[in-house]
Amino acid sequence: MKKIKSFGISALRNEESFGFLKLVVAETDNLPSEETTPVGLTNAVAALETAYNQFDIALESAAANPDVATAAAADTARDQAWRGVNNYLTAMLAHPDEEKRTLARMFKDEFDKYGDPTNLSQTEESGVLHNLLQDTQSYASHLKEPIYLDAWLSDLNAKEEAFLEAVEARNRSEASRAARIGQVKETRTAAETTYRTLVDTVNALALLNGDADYADFIDHVNAMIDRQKQVIKTRATNHAKKKEDEKPGELS
Repeated sequence: MKKIKSFGISALRNEESFGFLKLVVAETDNLPSEETTPVGLTNAVAALETAYNQFDIALESAAANPDVATAAAADTARDQAWRGVNNYLTAMLAHPDEEKRTLARMFKDEFDKYGDPTNLSQTEESGVLHNLLQDTQSYASHLKEPIYLDAWLSDLNAKEEAFLEAVEARNRSEASRAARIGQVKETRTAAETTYRTLVDTVNALALLNGDADYADFIDHVNAMIDRQKQVIKTRATNHAKKKEDEKPGELS
């Protein structure tokens, strides 16, 4: 009589367990149709599908943190804004109007005083931009208006504020990472439990009613189990070899 082999699925890594369960869910199409399927088997299949979907959602939630990309994009945007103002002031130093050249020099000196912050760490850059914006915005409007500097400084300030908001969101997401990891473990355990229930159900039905209706499912799942066992065995061998290689050599 055919039966699904015993398998320590918990030895797999998260992604491996997910991939294995995904294949098992797909293989349930090889089980008898609903008209001839015992209620216990129908419930076991439905439970596995539900638990697998929850495991999938948890993995996606743990892996994805869009706030990291948002913060990185905001950092790039403020770098570009600083370069834009700095380049503009540099160009204005050659303006044909002497008054505008003088005003441009006054503000360019402020930028030069702090240097290029775009190659600093994100925290250091925020400190520099805070001081630079504070200094330049303290100048009277009539000194900025002739060279249309307000729009440039307002843009730089807006980009800096957007970055700070993005970092705050990123930090909140990182703080909740532990909870997301815990959810992955919880949903994985639930999915693997429903897998074992399905295996026990199929093996019991094959024993009671004969394995003809379950042969394809059993054979396919057993083939998948053999592949996963080989993965685990190879990993253990490689790990043991690595530990052996890391041992200090014997003194002669």
